[in-house]
Amino acid sequence: MVEPVSRVKNSKGRAQTTYDTETRAILRGVIASADPKAVARYSQTGHPCTHQIVQRGGEAAKPGDRLVHGHAHYYILGVDNVAAMGVATIYYAEERLDLDDGSEL
Repeated sequence: MVEPVSRVKNSKGRAQTTYDTETRAILRGVIASADPKAVARYSQTGHPCTHQIVQRGGEAAKPGDRLVHGHAHYYILGVDNVAAMGVATIYYAEERLDLDDGSEL
């Protein structure tokens, strides 16, 4: 399931990242470990690219969103719309093991 990201300010005026767990969308795809080229291209400081997810059709998630599959959480680092025709989409993600309750990143 895709949980869209939203960035809001808390009561102290600091930026806070939360995920919308009410309006989840279903994403059907295939997940695999990221290849070395994807790791080099999409890894960010503190957020290494660990997985690639291939979905049939146009993009259903954007960078910053979170994918949830059972107890696994994946933070979307990048999106590649293959051939820019909406035939297939590749998501580059980091598996997060520290997100047990699904509330914040």
